[in-house]
Amino acid sequence: MAQSGAPFGFKVTQRILALVATYDIVDIATDQKVFVAKRRFFTLTPTIVIENLQGQEVAKIKSNFLFRNRWKITQGPNEVGEVEFPIIRFCGIKFDVMLAGNHYTASDILGWSFNAVGRDGSIGFTLDKKVFRIKDTYRVDVYPPLEPLFGLAAALAIDSKFYQGNR
Repeated sequence: MAQSGAPFGFKVTQRILALVATYDIVDIATDQKVFVAKRRFFTLTPTIVIENLQGQEVAKIKSNFLFRNRWKITQGPNEVGEVEFPIIRFCGIKFDVMLAGNHYTASDILGWSFNAVGRDGSIGFTLDKKVFRIKDTYRVDVYPPLEPLFGLAAALAIDSKFYQGNR
């Protein structure tokens, strides 16, 4: 997924009648499905696997056991990122994202739209959750030089942390 200066956009839609949380992921530019993400069933810690259309795992997102505040993103045996949420939050939602050696901070008062902003002010990715839909739907835009798959994985961790308990 090479990209130029423009962001790489994904539309993520959760399937309604799936036994476990399952997401169809579409490339916005081509309107073609590119990945499927599935939450693993019967695991001690929440785990989401992103698969290509041939069913091969391309990335995994896994939470820690006790507080479920740290989500590690792996690609094969390599850890490529982490999303760390505060254990206690006071006002709004704010968390840290480390992806491919870059540090981003994301926050939002209501938790519907996040911009992951680097220390230098650059945007790594954005997540915009669509409200008033039957199925959970959101848009993820990943900005260069960040690998699109890493931004998508971080967005799925955010969805799992903040929205799964609301269903």
